[in-house]
Amino acid sequence: MKAALLLGILVGFAGVLAGAHLYPWVDHPRLPSRTSVVANGGRAETFLIHLPADRIQSAGAAAVGLRATAYPAGAELPPELGDAAFLAEHFKIRDADGQVIGIAARHWTEADGGPAAAWTLLIPSRGALFLAASGEAARRVDTALERAGQRAGQQWSGQLDVELAGAEVPGRIVGGSEEFARLGGTYRETWKITGVSPSGELRGTIALDTITARSAPL
Repeated sequence: MKAALLLGILVGFAGVLAGAHLYPWVDHPRLPSRTSVVANGGRAETFLIHLPADRIQSAGAAAVGLRATAYPAGAELPPELGDAAFLAEHFKIRDADGQVIGIAARHWTEADGGPAAAWTLLIPSRGALFLAASGEAARRVDTALERAGQRAGQQWSGQLDVELAGAEVPGRIVGGSEEFARLGGTYRETWKITGVSPSGELRGTIALDTITARSAPL
């Protein structure tokens, strides 16, 4: 039952984002894409998120670690999820030049088949891009920070790269809309942490390095 509820939340949020984009309230200007051609075909594009500036909202179970800290204060998961291992994070996203180009939702859960994460990137005038990965441990960022000497309640600074997708098995690009329709490919997700405040707030950059190619028509 919980797995079905979690899946419903993911699908529902993707639908809301797509609906908000497709309904013609505003004719968004077309922002240039910062892509490059890769040697074996396809195109590469990097999306960035600056922490904490680009964090919009987060809520999750305490067992997930630092990233589950409610933001803004009082944000929480629906009561139906109870103590489920689930994390919902929403961000502004930037292109490789640092310009804000859209919003993103990242949902993580630990279901019967193991841990899994899903991203929805919505870029007005370009469309939505859907990403998915598996195998991310619940406290991977926390564990890496602890090994680097960070302690709860204490300020920490340094340079730490934590790959949440791509280190062992690449994340998958599973589809999209408009410009991203019928695209497949892979992505790497790297959290580049430069600091942690005494309250546990992370400082750094999330990098989503994507390689996409057109899938065969159905």
